[in-house]
Amino acid sequence: MLGALKSAFRAPQPVSSLKSLVQTTPRGFHAVAIRLAEQKSTMKPVKPELGASSLFGDIASHVKEVPVEQGGKPKVKEYHFSTADFKTSTKKLRLLANQIKGLDIQNAINQMEFSQKRPSKRVMNTLAFARTNATTQEKYAMDASKLYVDRAWVGKGVYHRRIKIHARGKFGVMHHPTAHLKFTLKERQPEENEEGRAKRRNIRGWKRTKKVWMPLIEDKPVYNPSHLYNW
Repeated sequence: MLGALKSAFRAPQPVSSLKSLVQTTPRGFHAVAIRLAEQKSTMKPVKPELGASSLFGDIASHVKEVPVEQGGKPKVKEYHFSTADFKTSTKKLRLLANQIKGLDIQNAINQMEFSQKRPSKRVMNTLAFARTNATTQEKYAMDASKLYVDRAWVGKGVYHRRIKIHARGKFGVMHHPTAHLKFTLKERQPEENEEGRAKRRNIRGWKRTKKVWMPLIEDKPVYNPSHLYNW
């Protein structure tokens, strides 16, 4: 572009040559953009060499899955579902989420059926609908007898504002909260029987250790014992 301008100014009739240059040059383009476009048109596309692959390519194609018969881990299926936003608060709905967390799907439905909380009927219908979808859809095809609620959490919806009438011509703002419940269904896997692991209750909130603590010397006394059991 700069060379064309220099040749136009050096011509015997620079005005006519500049007019012809302006007519041939596309409007709205910068000289640098035109130069880059010409370079890209002349450049040849660089093809990757044989065996080269992108860093963000399909990594799963290079990983060989070990079948379960040869000691591999079974693929765990998950089904996510959620209720719609309905009129309740997150504080009230969180009590029901903590109640059904970790229970079998039928046990969770029974708990919601006989619960006296108002949102329990909505949660019960959603659990039953999610169980039907997880067992009938070809994408999941999960076993209904092994389903349990793995996770359950609460989300906040839209808070509707309404006018609250006060005395002497004053008014305030009322907030009607809405919330929704999300949960994940999984198939319960058989527990692995490890050697040296005693059977104990898996109480929620307590850390389940791999092995029960055993003293090395039977006759050695325990100094400064805690007031709680630690096994």
